[in-house]
Amino acid sequence: METGATKNDILVEMLRSSDEEVRRQSIIGLAGRPLEEIREGIFLALGDSSWRVRKEAVDLLLGATPDDGVMEELVLMLRSHDNAGLRNSAVETLERLGLLAVPCLSRHVNDADHDVRKFVIDILGSIGDPSPVPLLIDALDDGDPNVSAAAAENLGKIGDPLAVSPLVQALGKRDTWLSYTILEALGKIGRPLPMTVISPLVETNLLKKAVFDCLGAVGDAEAAPLLVEGLKERVRNAREAAALALFKVRERLDDTARRQIDVRLRELAGSPFVEGLLASFGTAERSLREALVVLFGLIGDERAVGSLLEGCSDDRLRRQCIQAFSNMGDGGTASLVRKFAHAGDDERCSIVYVCGELRFKGCAAILGEGMRDGNPMLRRTAVLACGKTGLTELIRDAADLLDDQVPEVREAAIEALARLAGDDEPSVQAIARKMAVDDLSERRRNAVVLFAALREADRLALLMKDEDLLVRRDAVSALAGLRLPDTAGHFVKALMDEEPDVRIAAAGALGDLGKDEHLESLLLALQDEDPWVQCTVLKSLGKIGGERALSAVVGSMEGADGLVMISALEALASIGGDGALEHVRRTLENPDEEVVKAAIEILADIDTSSLLACREKILAHPHWDVRSTFIRALAARLGDQAVPYLQKALETESDDLVRGQIREVMGRFE
Repeated sequence: METGATKNDILVEMLRSSDEEVRRQSIIGLAGRPLEEIREGIFLALGDSSWRVRKEAVDLLLGATPDDGVMEELVLMLRSHDNAGLRNSAVETLERLGLLAVPCLSRHVNDADHDVRKFVIDILGSIGDPSPVPLLIDALDDGDPNVSAAAAENLGKIGDPLAVSPLVQALGKRDTWLSYTILEALGKIGRPLPMTVISPLVETNLLKKAVFDCLGAVGDAEAAPLLVEGLKERVRNAREAAALALFKVRERLDDTARRQIDVRLRELAGSPFVEGLLASFGTAERSLREALVVLFGLIGDERAVGSLLEGCSDDRLRRQCIQAFSNMGDGGTASLVRKFAHAGDDERCSIVYVCGELRFKGCAAILGEGMRDGNPMLRRTAVLACGKTGLTELIRDAADLLDDQVPEVREAAIEALARLAGDDEPSVQAIARKMAVDDLSERRRNAVVLFAALREADRLALLMKDEDLLVRRDAVSALAGLRLPDTAGHFVKALMDEEPDVRIAAAGALGDLGKDEHLESLLLALQDEDPWVQCTVLKSLGKIGGERALSAVVGSMEGADGLVMISALEALASIGGDGALEHVRRTLENPDEEVVKAAIEILADIDTSSLLACREKILAHPHWDVRSTFIRALAARLGDQAVPYLQKALETESDDLVRGQIREVMGRFE
């Protein structure tokens, strides 16, 4: 048999193989052995030409918990100028060691080798521990410009406010490269800075972008004039940085300070500087596009209309573009209307959409043209805009679209007419009454929508007797939505409708009214043969409450199937009280796991103590999903106080999925 030492020697020798997979497997073979026996092999593999071998070596070394001596060896590897792979492996290992490596690294911040100093500072920045911050502050004065810049950069990464004053002082060195890095670091730290320190730096062309970026992170109202001037910069990246920074600063200010900025921005309208901002919009990233949209609206220059219209096609920008048009006022919207005649289909849709959202009354001509256009999307958007703008002179055009071949256009026309009902009741009323006697059931259903908007209960009551199921159902729902007095009688009659959907709507309507006087009708409806009607009745009984409702709900549970039983449980939860909850507790013994799950969720919300008292029985339930539901409910209700119960549940749980769930929940609380 080979000795352990001999086997180690063989594995180390395999690391010199020309076959990458042989070398990788040799590292895997070293796992589980004492570090002192395998460190030579690991160190050799850290410099391997294959990243796969190096990765295995790094993972193996980290798993072996390296001591301070090993970490010193890793720092020595940073001196390896001819083996970048070895150096990178050492950097990765030290970074992943985290706080354990900080003492060793701190001893080498002043290493004689400037490359080692830079590597060490970069690693400390990646670890993020604030304890070596004083050492990094001292390194700002390092004679090597790469090291001093690395110190500034990593002070920004760590983000310790202690570094702000030394970084500001280092700006006095007038080293452009160092100053650029310092400004980035100060922006990351995010503490306010005196403008007297920052503003002079904008005179240096190479620092303008860094100054604006920094002010975007830490600037206040005092920075606004400088940033507005930055919008005039000829260099694109500086101009864009100023725009984004101004947007960020403005977002942080109160209304008074915002108005002062807005006055300055309005002064840019008509100037050549707006063209520069417009040139950036098409290719800008999302954050800058959002900033430019806001600025365009505040500047109010009509040349921005095209860019804002383009932005409306982006779901993520549409809301901001609408607000920008609003900020521009009627001039911007009027300019938008003028573009309609020469715009393509998509742009025309966007134009009428914006007009509708802004409730712009001056768009009647283009809305009328849009409703008569061959493009169904434009017809739909235009008629919706007509309803939103309240342009009653276009009611006839909107009504014509009730016969459109495209269903979505017809639906939009009804929605628009319903909106216009409050502005021109007689016209909409005439349309609705004509539709109510139409041979097509769809038009009678549309009449229901309009009568609801007109709040004409009598007309809706007549349509509740329609020959078409959907018309009757919609009429019941519409009348219920009005919540008018003296309408309950119509719903009571509808409880006897031949179609279950109508009876469901009627039962729900009586529950929404919530009056005891409707209880008798609901108790009769509880005998309905349709289970969905029964479920709706139970929900309504829960809303009304009282002893009779409670008794009826409890009675419905005898021999009920799962669907009705769950609705009964929900009704009991709505009624509340000890009597109702006692019946909920009893259903924990129900053979239907869905019923048990519903009971668990109800008790978790309103009677946690009873649920805890039954925990052993629930955790012994044969169905895993019941146990899983109990775990989720307990954690949601008790938070970290559920941990002791979860630990006990883990001891007895046999299902791997539920065990994983318990561990995951406990991990969140840890």
